[in-house]
Amino acid sequence: MGFADQALGILAKIVEVPTVNPPGQGYETFAKLAESILKDMGMSVEVVEVPSDYLDRYYPYAPVHRGYPRYVVLGRYGGGSPVLHFNGHYDVVPPGSGWSYDPFKATVVGDRVYGRGTTDMKGGIAAVLAAIDSLLREGFEPRGTVEVALVPDEEAGGVGSRYLVEGVLKRVPDYVVIAEPTTSTMVSIGHKGLVRGVVRVFGRQVHGSTPWLGENAFLAAARLALRFSELYEPVLRSRRTSAPVLLEQGAYPTINLGGYAESLSRKDNTVPGEFVLSFDRRVIPEESVDEVVRELREFLDRASREVGSRYELRVLSAVPPSVTPTSAEVVRLASSCIEEELGVKPTLYLTFGRNDLVYYVNFLKTYGICYGPGIENAAHTVDEYTTIPELENSVRVYRCIIRKALGG
Repeated sequence: MGFADQALGILAKIVEVPTVNPPGQGYETFAKLAESILKDMGMSVEVVEVPSDYLDRYYPYAPVHRGYPRYVVLGRYGGGSPVLHFNGHYDVVPPGSGWSYDPFKATVVGDRVYGRGTTDMKGGIAAVLAAIDSLLREGFEPRGTVEVALVPDEEAGGVGSRYLVEGVLKRVPDYVVIAEPTTSTMVSIGHKGLVRGVVRVFGRQVHGSTPWLGENAFLAAARLALRFSELYEPVLRSRRTSAPVLLEQGAYPTINLGGYAESLSRKDNTVPGEFVLSFDRRVIPEESVDEVVRELREFLDRASREVGSRYELRVLSAVPPSVTPTSAEVVRLASSCIEEELGVKPTLYLTFGRNDLVYYVNFLKTYGICYGPGIENAAHTVDEYTTIPELENSVRVYRCIIRKALGG
């Protein structure tokens, strides 16, 4: 199918490296393979190890990363401006059980390609590399620089891309394309932010045979959570992002309580004196994470007074929302290429989960998009797959973006 064969050949090689996160298995093997592929394409290559103390600060599963080095692989071709920068994360989530095929082998069945990472997002990496390689083999010489960053740990908060923009890149890219699996006819222009943490609710621990002598922190937490939800949900429903979304429900800020919940006594014959529940607040672009944290405290304070509970709020992580205007040049380039190459007008949308675009938009103050091959709802699943037409379409669109951004 034209360019798909080349992308499939690259994909088969990189799927076979089990870059499982956590803990970071196979990263060094992948970095060496990627360096070899990029050099064979004629690109200059820089391989940079992410410092251990940096991981200690930012890797959410620390210290399990120790003994598993992380590498950013940065390939460049050409020089000067403009800079067209592609980003792809090479880490994958654990395969889980129940696969019909070897998760670490690209198995082709009909037009499907099975394997862990085929959608999220080694398929995107393969399509980017196939697009660049095919153009260079045709004699294309960019007016400026084409850049490819292959990064670890997107599945753990984007530590690899964060280190890339903070410690590796010497020049702010003019255009950023992250090869996340949007499908070949859709373009993500940004994502919601998030504020995550825990609420600790306090009681008084006593023996389970004399509950009247204590104060049950679980029941206090239940009353607090219910009243907080009653007060806060109408506020969230009163706000709506102006960014395009795929589902109406996703246009609003949301909060999820109790994804993690635990009595710290951990004993059935003990009245719990402390109970912990998690919260996951998703932030639309019209909000700020600082204001959201202030608001959470305000509504928890109010609910706590009303139900007579005592609590402590702890924020564990916060990621700001990111959005690229639909009028930005990188959006215009991608949209025009999808129309020209695939004959469809692309769908532009805001994703509900975070991705590494946040580090380019919020840290480097440059605009970018997510665009890449994949199948909706296939990421992180058993029998994850992409399709050969998706790879073909994405290579064609990437080639078009490169020609339009760096041609002439």
